[in-house]
Amino acid sequence: MNASLSAVPAFEHLSRIPLYVPGKPIQEVQRELGLARIVKLASNENPWGPTEAVKARVAAVISGSEYEGLGLYPVSDGYYLRQRIAERKGLSVDRVMLGNGSSEILEMVAKAAFLEGGSAVIPKHSFAIYGIATQTAGGRVIESRASATELDADDILRCVDGDTRLVYLGHPSNPTGLRLERAALERLVRNLREDIVLVVDQAYAEYEDPATYPDTAAYLDQRPNLLVLHTFSKIHALAGLRIGYGLGSKELLGLLERVRSPFNTNHLAQAAAEVAVQDLAFEAFSRQKNTEARAAFTLEAAKHRCQLTGTGGNFVLMETAYPAADLFQELLQRGVIVRPMQGYGLPNHIRITFGKPEEMQAFWKAAGPLLDGGC
Repeated sequence: MNASLSAVPAFEHLSRIPLYVPGKPIQEVQRELGLARIVKLASNENPWGPTEAVKARVAAVISGSEYEGLGLYPVSDGYYLRQRIAERKGLSVDRVMLGNGSSEILEMVAKAAFLEGGSAVIPKHSFAIYGIATQTAGGRVIESRASATELDADDILRCVDGDTRLVYLGHPSNPTGLRLERAALERLVRNLREDIVLVVDQAYAEYEDPATYPDTAAYLDQRPNLLVLHTFSKIHALAGLRIGYGLGSKELLGLLERVRSPFNTNHLAQAAAEVAVQDLAFEAFSRQKNTEARAAFTLEAAKHRCQLTGTGGNFVLMETAYPAADLFQELLQRGVIVRPMQGYGLPNHIRITFGKPEEMQAFWKAAGPLLDGGC
């Protein structure tokens, strides 16, 4: 029998879904290019952590000095971490759920929403997983109007179709760094049809100024079909442990429990996150370092006449005269990994994560001569 799997109807559908392409890992670049020093500014990781307290808690689990040794299954629903998060957010514990990274919760809600088909509205140039999760679950993507410089709440509302089940919104959005102003966010929350789940991905919210950032969690009591996502991968510096969380109504999260895999978050991740979620000082430190890095980058970019987009997150989107793929390869040869954005419909943009000062100096040392001909 010589039949191709792509001939199976379900697999044929899967073959048309784009693969998620992560930032290139340091070890791979070292192996391919034989470079001793690599600066990775591609995946929006926090270069300042994790903290010593987090490391100590993880070490205690590994050594078996805590009751939660590695030979035992983790707490399946992560109750104790959920309790810490609930206390921090002023919610009851049944309004918090955990995921293997917030991306798993994106997949959970898509799996639940598209059991009988339907569509999701996703702003153009959004995080790739929104569309991939939708299509993998059997849903259809409706792309609303957005650009590298604008996010349009009213067009999201106009794009809603009769079979729309979900609306995804990155807030701030990755890769553009854009977010809605409070009035536009309120229009979206209040005017979106009640039978549609609004999924607001706040992976980078902690990098925003708490005094001015419009936190969508403030509307949880007004809209039962609202799911607000956070991650420990970014400001908490736990990307390698893969853990995130969602906030929503008891009813919504109770339904999502039916598609959650048992033991979906592990001992180490739960233990580390329990410590991290309480460490407001480290959050403030990371936010301040990020603010300083953005200010320094903006000044340097102006010298090269580079166009920057967005003000949110721990990254910046930069437009250049180079095709993104070419500039990515040139920087790679110089030991600097950035993220080319042609896969996001932005062929002349790269995304740069803000690293430590010496890492940003390495970026400009490599990129400066390339950009002097016109950014």
